[in-house]
Amino acid sequence: MAERVTIAQVAEEAGVSAMTVSNVMNGKPGASEETRRRVTEVAARLGYRPNVSARNLKAGRTGLIGLVALDLTSQYGLEILRGVADELAGAERELLVNATYQDAVRETERIEFLGRGLVDGVLMIAPVLEDKTVELLRRRNLPCVIIDPRRLDVALPRLSVDNYHGMRLGTQHLIDLGHTRIAYIRGEEDLESTALRYQGFQDAMRLAGLEVDERLVAECDFSYTCGFRTASRLITEHRPTAIVAGADLMALGAVDAARANGLDVPTDFSVVGFDDLPQAAQTFPGLTTVRQPLHDMGQKAARALLSLIDGQQLLMDHMQVGTELVVRNSTAPPPGDARTGR
Repeated sequence: MAERVTIAQVAEEAGVSAMTVSNVMNGKPGASEETRRRVTEVAARLGYRPNVSARNLKAGRTGLIGLVALDLTSQYGLEILRGVADELAGAERELLVNATYQDAVRETERIEFLGRGLVDGVLMIAPVLEDKTVELLRRRNLPCVIIDPRRLDVALPRLSVDNYHGMRLGTQHLIDLGHTRIAYIRGEEDLESTALRYQGFQDAMRLAGLEVDERLVAECDFSYTCGFRTASRLITEHRPTAIVAGADLMALGAVDAARANGLDVPTDFSVVGFDDLPQAAQTFPGLTTVRQPLHDMGQKAARALLSLIDGQQLLMDHMQVGTELVVRNSTAPPPGDARTGR
């Protein structure tokens, strides 16, 4: 039988302390991403496996993490879930995954079930999160981190992206290309992210001295079908030269709506999305979009939850990650602009 690799061996090989190895392998904060990567690689190469089961048993834990997701049919939720799973794999934790599909009653029932000592903590992706569910989490004393909350004032540890700045970046990109008649497709109204993204769009327009034409603003759910239908109406009735959509699926619908109305993207019409789902890079033309790091969000939220389970206090209850503009081939100067040569 091969001799078990020790934490000291990993520490010596990685050039760090044994405590740093322990923190990294247990998902605790404090190590840089470079250190975390190096320790993880060395541990994998040497075959080091922490005795998590014994530690959990000693601490009276199950080693299980509950995940309650709004939806597991969308790439958005799956990308976050992938990040969570990758982070928990390094800590040798198992996931119990549930989907609620915006059913508040089912969501509360799932928390009630998981909170009976079945899991050590819970991650929730874009939950409905009624007040009674929040109270249930507190009553059960169940560690919980909310990923992409519908509202930011919820009194639980939560992680979101900088929706406002991200949408300003996307809108400013079109303005810099010379567009002035820019339509905007909002997301669902009960989400705080919808309001923040729309505010980012408005401020980018106004700071550039451009009027926000309310006729070019429409509301939509986060689906391809709604994006196609809404963009078709905006194009036929008001003929903007570009559309900014509050989600990639809506933006992909807008690209096809432009084509269905005889417009070439981006020669005649530009489209910007928000998310950077895998489909954004795989479609033709590639979609210019605002990236929210979904995989990283899952990892960071899982890391925070593990810290709470270990009794550590988070530095802040509201964790925010940045966004960045990813320019592909769905945007160009508007027709008639000197830069187009048309």
